Amino acid sequence: MTYFTIGDFILVIPMALAGALFVGVIPCATHFKNNVLRVFGVLAAFLLVEGLPALI
Repeated sequence: MTYFTIGDFILVIPMALAGALFVGVIPCATHFKNNVLRVFGVLAAFLLVEGLPALI
């Protein structure tokens, strides 16, 4: 079993923040929808960062 170190999160944290900011600026009527879009952006960025090495 491998343990996570801070080096594993060097790209994940900035990409998650970028995903939250990018998807969070979509105009919504409620704050709940805006927060759901931000969470979706974080998950999409996380999957992108983790999925790219698997595709290469």
